[in-house]
Amino acid sequence: RFENAFILFRRKCVEDHRLNPDLASESTSPSAPIKKQRQADLSKAIAQQWRSLSTEERQYWQRLAKDLEKK
Repeated sequence: RFENAFILFRRKCVEDHRLNPDLASESTSPSAPIKKQRQADLSKAIAQQWRSLSTEERQYWQRLAKDLEKK
């Protein structure tokens, strides 16, 4: 089964989150411990980002999914 545009977008967001987890930290205090974000919460945040993408940004992910499906 091929990955759709949202799945590709989500994978990229999760990779970005893993590389830079302090950007997703809800804490405003630099000395506070960083909590690991639950997958469900992360998925909700990514879904919200997906819904807010511009048409051009969404088309990029749709083209990418279509190109990968052809391979």
